[in-house]
Amino acid sequence: MKKEILCWFYGLLIIILPGSCRQKDFDAQVSADKVHVSIDRFEQDMFSADPARTDSLVSLLQRRYGNFFELFVQQIIAIGNTGSPHFQESLKAFITHYDNYSVYQRVQQIFPNLDEIEGKLNGAFRRFLYYFPEKQVPRVISFVSGFNYSVVSDSGLLGIGLDKYLGADEELYSRAGIYQYLRMNMHPGKIPADCMRLWAETEFTYNDSVNNLISNMVYEGKIMFFVKAMFPDEPDSLLWGFTAPQMKFCETHEKQMWAYLVEYKLLFKTDRFTIDKFTREGPFTTEFSGQSPARSAVWIGYKIVEKYLKKNDNISLEALMKEGDYQKILALSAYNP
Repeated sequence: MKKEILCWFYGLLIIILPGSCRQKDFDAQVSADKVHVSIDRFEQDMFSADPARTDSLVSLLQRRYGNFFELFVQQIIAIGNTGSPHFQESLKAFITHYDNYSVYQRVQQIFPNLDEIEGKLNGAFRRFLYYFPEKQVPRVISFVSGFNYSVVSDSGLLGIGLDKYLGADEELYSRAGIYQYLRMNMHPGKIPADCMRLWAETEFTYNDSVNNLISNMVYEGKIMFFVKAMFPDEPDSLLWGFTAPQMKFCETHEKQMWAYLVEYKLLFKTDRFTIDKFTREGPFTTEFSGQSPARSAVWIGYKIVEKYLKKNDNISLEALMKEGDYQKILALSAYNP
């Protein structure tokens, strides 16, 4: 089961795929009634209920939210399954805990409605169906989990942890001791891109038989290419979650970063520590200097994918996302910054 990964993301891009040249008329290709994202507010149903009637609340949440309720209690807040002897007591304790309820109240202040987010997701999923007409649009549900998760996914479901998007200067984050580099991307504007990034990882899983650094770089770069295709008008700094100086660092040090990975023979390293060091969140990429963003190597992977598509302009976005041979993408890109 794929779950969020704290704050994720993203470079200026010209999509040159067959079909993407028709991007301006995708609205005519996918009717509006085929895509209607309406976010169901699980957190409102849960926290507004009478905590003295937990049995009725459980019945209500099971009926309205089905598999998501099970995902929430078993994985997101980890209080066990609904059949366990102390389940109702644990759920009541979560709902009535002062800190959790305070966070819920703050979420209601920041997100009295989700109209703007729904609008962005509707546009993104219309593009998604344009490029991938055989796919389905997930049910989207919001929740509050005490800062546990940003975005989660399961079969046909996409969940948004609104309490992870209250704004970088949110006082509750300071009290919780959340690192500043993480808080930078914990704002409402990041929600749509985070949703589509996770949905891409859910629909197009890593499937190469080789699991090394370069394969992960190319795979993650492919995911970011997808995110950009879903939000062609959004600024790259928002999609990547990089500051303007961090974006500039990547653009001006692309050759040096690649040379470092080659010189120290890191590209084909298979240990998880090395892979995560270059592709996961952090304050910066240590090997590339304190001015670099974390996930700088993913940005290089993105540039490899971009070069691959420029050199092979018969490849559609659908074919790109289904391609599981990441070494092949690297080879055919002839990448050499």
